[in-house]
Amino acid sequence: MITAQLSRFDLPRRLCIFVSKHKPMKRFFFGLFFFFLFNISFAQNYWQQYAKYEMDVDVDVTNHTYHGKQRLTYVNRSPDTLHEFYYHLYWNAFRPGSAMYWHNHTRKDPDKRLEKLAKLKPDEIGRYTIRSLRQDGRDADYQITETVMRVRLNKPLAPGDTTVFDMDYTVQIPKLIRRSGYDNAEGIALSMAQWYPKAAEYRPDGWHVRPFLGREFFGVWGDFDVRIHIDSRYTVAASGYLKNPNEVKTANFPPANRKKRRLRKGQKLTWHFVAPQVHDFSWAADSEYRHDTLRTDGGVVLHFYYVPSSKTVQRNWDSLKVYAARALAYYNKIIGPYPYRKYSVIQAGDGGMEYAMGTFILGKRKLGSLVGTTLHEMAHSWFQFVLATDENRYPWMDEGFTTFVSTMAMHDLWYKPRGEDKWITQGMLESYIPYAGSDYEEPASLFSDFYDSHAAYWVNAYDKGALFLAGIFHIAGPEAAFRFLQNYYRHWQFKHPGPADMLREAERAAGMELDWYYDYWINGTKHIDYAIDTVEARGNKTLIRIRNRGTMPMPVDVAVKTGDGQLHIWHIPFFRTLHYRQGPLFIQPAEFHTLKPWYDGFPTYAFEIPLPKDRIRLIFLNPDMLAPDVDWQNNQWTPQP
Repeated sequence: MITAQLSRFDLPRRLCIFVSKHKPMKRFFFGLFFFFLFNISFAQNYWQQYAKYEMDVDVDVTNHTYHGKQRLTYVNRSPDTLHEFYYHLYWNAFRPGSAMYWHNHTRKDPDKRLEKLAKLKPDEIGRYTIRSLRQDGRDADYQITETVMRVRLNKPLAPGDTTVFDMDYTVQIPKLIRRSGYDNAEGIALSMAQWYPKAAEYRPDGWHVRPFLGREFFGVWGDFDVRIHIDSRYTVAASGYLKNPNEVKTANFPPANRKKRRLRKGQKLTWHFVAPQVHDFSWAADSEYRHDTLRTDGGVVLHFYYVPSSKTVQRNWDSLKVYAARALAYYNKIIGPYPYRKYSVIQAGDGGMEYAMGTFILGKRKLGSLVGTTLHEMAHSWFQFVLATDENRYPWMDEGFTTFVSTMAMHDLWYKPRGEDKWITQGMLESYIPYAGSDYEEPASLFSDFYDSHAAYWVNAYDKGALFLAGIFHIAGPEAAFRFLQNYYRHWQFKHPGPADMLREAERAAGMELDWYYDYWINGTKHIDYAIDTVEARGNKTLIRIRNRGTMPMPVDVAVKTGDGQLHIWHIPFFRTLHYRQGPLFIQPAEFHTLKPWYDGFPTYAFEIPLPKDRIRLIFLNPDMLAPDVDWQNNQWTPQP
């Protein structure tokens, strides 16, 4: 429906064409000055905790278990004295009758994958057994309630103090149902995500100890030093940098003494990884992995771990390397530099899921699906693994922004070279419009586990979140919107920005007030619906009246196309922005005019244009399709025969 309407307008349609022309908003040293000025100004009040993990893991690939030893050095950088501490034990949720099972079972649209929890056998469930836990050398008292482990501190941890936890534990790895476990659908042996006892985050609003119900994650910034002992037949793909390439068996890092070494059946090798300044660590392993690498122009090494099970799979993964390198450069340009030296695309998991320095992805896909999923998960490396918002509380800040920029990348890198003409927001609108006003609709501000349906979560986190960013482009214009993305990334990387932090960056970049937009779009379920009400001849002029049929305000672009093919755009700002856009978006008209603002409460807005009605062939509202209008049928007018 939307595609058919847009084809009539016959105008340049891709937001991504702007990217190739876009230049940095400030020169390096000028921007660097403001970066330090900004950080100094708010550093007096901002704080975040720090965790250093040292883990030694001995894996039994036959019984799907591992024995772990973990030393966690934790620094209390908060102004509060802590009397207790919390760990996440995510895999305890993977068992029949768990809270994750019942939470899913009582949704309006249960996830069929999670329904399989009820059929897990005793040797297929996830289970942590804590052998010992010591704090600063003394036994610590703890209590486990499914996926949450509460530790009563031997001594209160004062502001600025450091404590060390030593844990000895064993884990039964669950059969893969969702994201992690053993034996995924494509036969990958181990997908090890959210696999270790993970420190919960403590923030100005207290502990973030959410029980795991199958949604997203939140973690403490820190450093990881991980040793994995595993059967020598297996190749390990992991977050971080491999420190002992000459001691392990892998195609790209052959041991110097391979010919001299005779490995016994079942003998183990140790893989040593170090991951600095991340908030998570994941890994996967399989005996049939092929490991390819590609060094990009910026020096980042791309790693690809997959099983070449057919010529088609091999050909698609060979092609993926080129697209991944282009996507990395693309995101570096429109958001900011990727801060790590590696990124891995790993065939593992149950679909596509982002992790530190890489992603798990099903690998037996058509090339377009393989590229599209990789581009989406890679974009998370900027929004979730550098900006690190609380996905449990604000999933739309990560998933939404990631969806928008990865859609831009897919259009520019995949569709455009193939001559396919698509609108950036087309898929988002086609998902959001049927949802708006339905029995499933709930606010995007809802906590991710609190939605009554999976559909509401998905539309809000992905599509409505992406349309929020599209709305910033519509309200402020492309220059300001790209400046916002770059400043937001530069100022808040390696922190945990919340909505207020993000919104202030947008307001600074745009020079506008945008709190009204946030409140309408994120906190409520109001809808945008502008319509062309009347078009009247007034001599050599034409009066156009626009009606707001919706419940949410938005600036409006009124595009008028004449019989000779010329395009004119009149922009109607919304009063609450206080300052107004003075130029077009991506469609470049012969003339552009900014009118007086539309005030709250007025149902219609009328204005005259200096064109006779008989010259007009088409009037279309918001032709760039960045304003998420729920009814595009009433956005257009053509003369009646």
